[in-house]
Amino acid sequence: MKKILPNENTQLKIIFAGTIFLLLITLIPLYVISHYNFMSMDDISYATVASQIWAESHSILQLFASIVTYCQDFWKEWAGIVTAQGLLILIMGPCLENSYYMSTYITLTCFVLSELFLFLVILIRLFHADFFRSAIISICVICLQVLLTPYPVEAFYWICGAVSYTCPYSEAMLLCAMLVLLYCYPQKRWKRVLLYIGVVLMTFMVSGGTYISLIGMLCIYFLTTAWFWYRKHPAKCFVTAGFILYLLGFFVNVLAPGNQVRLSLADTTGYSAFAAILRSLKEAAEYIAVYSVPACILLALLFLPLFANIVKKKDFAYPLPALVTFISFCVFAAQFTPTLYTLGITGMGRVQNIYRWTFYIWLYGNELYWVGWVLRRFEKKSVTQDRACFLLPGWFICIIGLFFILYLWEGNHVTTFSAIHDLYTGEAQTYSEEHLERMEILEDVTITDAVLEPFTSYPYLLYFADITTDPDYWANRSYAIYYGKNTVRLADE
Repeated sequence: MKKILPNENTQLKIIFAGTIFLLLITLIPLYVISHYNFMSMDDISYATVASQIWAESHSILQLFASIVTYCQDFWKEWAGIVTAQGLLILIMGPCLENSYYMSTYITLTCFVLSELFLFLVILIRLFHADFFRSAIISICVICLQVLLTPYPVEAFYWICGAVSYTCPYSEAMLLCAMLVLLYCYPQKRWKRVLLYIGVVLMTFMVSGGTYISLIGMLCIYFLTTAWFWYRKHPAKCFVTAGFILYLLGFFVNVLAPGNQVRLSLADTTGYSAFAAILRSLKEAAEYIAVYSVPACILLALLFLPLFANIVKKKDFAYPLPALVTFISFCVFAAQFTPTLYTLGITGMGRVQNIYRWTFYIWLYGNELYWVGWVLRRFEKKSVTQDRACFLLPGWFICIIGLFFILYLWEGNHVTTFSAIHDLYTGEAQTYSEEHLERMEILEDVTITDAVLEPFTSYPYLLYFADITTDPDYWANRSYAIYYGKNTVRLADE
């Protein structure tokens, strides 16, 4: 068999090429279906603001000044997530009706690239892994995250959810990658300067983002700062300054007057601070138990030989694995606290997406550490023969099995499967055509009271919500303002 199969390095290159193909077939249908998407619900409210700012701004400086003014008002009147809102308005300006698909291109691409960058930095720079093993692991994790995103419409297709939640998550991933690179401390001064600038910029962006990424990154930033001081790292003072900057942004965010305004309109009440923390631990433990599905377990088994090779390359004892797992679990659980504290629930779909993405990072990160701990204690000192000769056939069989498991377990709730299904059956095309029929009415200046037909097609990736038959419903009023109508409503069924 060894004579038939290529050597280990060749097998890794073939698997790497296969994972690139896997990534492409995962993403391409998601980009294609985005061309049948359009604004809905909250998008219309923000589009009114964005179009006004873009119409009144005749220079880059004036544009940013207008966005800053808008963010100040938003901080006072609705919520403290000012950088997320500023980014939303900035993206919505050029991504309105005719280019709405660009929001998916931006958010999905940033999500994939930021995570790929983080995983490669950790594995190659921190663990001294080779490129091919690092890339294979990184791409497989990203594919699983994308395929099993629980609410993909709110992650990549509904621009308000995508920019306000997915983008801050991607920014947090970039910040983590930059802190790792800073820990590796490049010798060239200009590289360190670029890292300093990047860390400050991402610190500012994440600290003004949504609270799920905000609280998780706060824990990671604190632990990173403590580790820099423990290792007596040359950049420890700078990282401490960055953490202080993050704390300032954190308090500006959570203490915004608009937060109380928004909470006063909520129909639910949250837990006390202590109860929310305890509830977070319980919810996180239940989440891990429920969502440790066969697909992610099979992928964990595929990673074992790759992790075993990686941990041997770093002269590190991997001490106290139980403590590392406990700390990482607490960081994962901390993400549940904001919504439990404020609303008494674990959060809407866009929040659930972040839980799922970080769960896979938590899962495979812990697997890597435990593999290192086990091998450091039980590995033989003698050099063993090449045991990777069955790596290629093993991966081929398991990846085929993984797709069958995904289809049987999740069906058309797997993002790529759903995109292919709705494109093939014409659901996405019908949805877009019905929207265009609505637009003929909304853009007709002779119609002052618009009555729209309900959709008959509801693509899983594209449909988020719709207006109602009540013209006084908040979304209906937003449509009326944006399109210059007296009223907008759905036709009675």
